[in-house]
Amino acid sequence: MVGPIWVLVNHSKGQITFVTKEMLQDADEVARSLGVQLWAILISGDDPTEEPWDEQVGAFGADHLLRVSATGIPYLTAEACSFILEELSGQYEKPYLMIIANSMEGQEIAARLATKWHTGYANDCVSFSIDLKGNMEATRITYGEQLETIVAFPKGPAVISFRPGSAGIGVPTEDRKAKEYSYQIDLTSHKFEQKVQGIFPGDPRKIDISEADFIVACGHGVGAQDNFLILQELADRLGAAVAGTRRANDKGWINIERRVGLTGKTICPQFYMSIGISGAREHLVGMDTSKVVVAINKDSKAEIFRLAHLGVVGDAREVMLALLQKLKEKAA
Repeated sequence: MVGPIWVLVNHSKGQITFVTKEMLQDADEVARSLGVQLWAILISGDDPTEEPWDEQVGAFGADHLLRVSATGIPYLTAEACSFILEELSGQYEKPYLMIIANSMEGQEIAARLATKWHTGYANDCVSFSIDLKGNMEATRITYGEQLETIVAFPKGPAVISFRPGSAGIGVPTEDRKAKEYSYQIDLTSHKFEQKVQGIFPGDPRKIDISEADFIVACGHGVGAQDNFLILQELADRLGAAVAGTRRANDKGWINIERRVGLTGKTICPQFYMSIGISGAREHLVGMDTSKVVVAINKDSKAEIFRLAHLGVVGDAREVMLALLQKLKEKAA
């Protein structure tokens, strides 16, 4: 008899993140094969009571949603989150598999939790499944992305951190809600060693594009290096990260870690400005869940306009210079 599967929910601005959707959908498939329940665990300091979290996690496979309201601590640290998860495992059925996003904080939460549970932990996993003997397996890509490593867990609970963008997401199930539970925990009396002095926004030029809320993306239609520099200035003034297509990467305008699409990363920003991108399928699969898409292209029949909430037909350089002028006037 094995326990349920738990997924630690990442959320931003009232929405579950792309990696949470990936983790839930993959976990749902494994849960069905095991015949167990899938629980989404959402931990929040300020309980987001107004958001339809049960609908969001249910649409991607969760059977249950456990909303945890943690009070008595100014910031939820990795130490505090791992403590809360250990407390939950004493109050509810301990999971057979715990899945956490492979961010810097997620890796720390996972490692701390595995230590508390005296169990195995595999980090930066791209998939997980059940082997022929019914044991949990997790797949990691190692040795400079050249070697596939299988990590086997002969017993539970297994703890893994999941690499964002590894699986992609399928079509969500409409009108499906997770059964919701609430849990409150007061951390006032707990003396954690880890303390947060303050939270500062990440540098858009350095932040991982899979974690960026605002992205300006360049394609082959940007035209030249000089025009890319204009795009970079536009992104800086908007406080956005720069990403792009494979062809933009080939031209040296962006590094490979900023490439979006089938051969790059899958992203889900709040705002995505596409400049000089035609909209080839290989690119669209990496950004088609962006919340708001603005497209700038000189070809009025470009495929990118099918996804755009706002489309601008015009020369990329001319439109960018006009936008920059408006931003400068506003700043002045």
